[in-house]
Amino acid sequence: MEWIIKDGKLVSTFEFKSQTELAQFILKIAKQADEMNHHPDYKVFKAFTLEITLFTYDKKAITELDYNLAAYISGTF
Repeated sequence: MEWIIKDGKLVSTFEFKSQTELAQFILKIAKQADEMNHHPDYKVFKAFTLEITLFTYDKKAITELDYNLAAYISGTF
């Protein structure tokens, strides 16, 4: 999965066959994000497309936490 830097944030888009599949994917990510105490922003559009944005707001930058979570997300997809 490709991650790009857009507006200073790490962003990737994922497409699914159903909303159930999309929701299950978000749940997997949410569990890992809770463990890391680092949470992505999600945007669902066109019913089955998910955009994930990673950014460390308190540092006002992309940090190692963002790259680590991105690697986990890519490995899960």
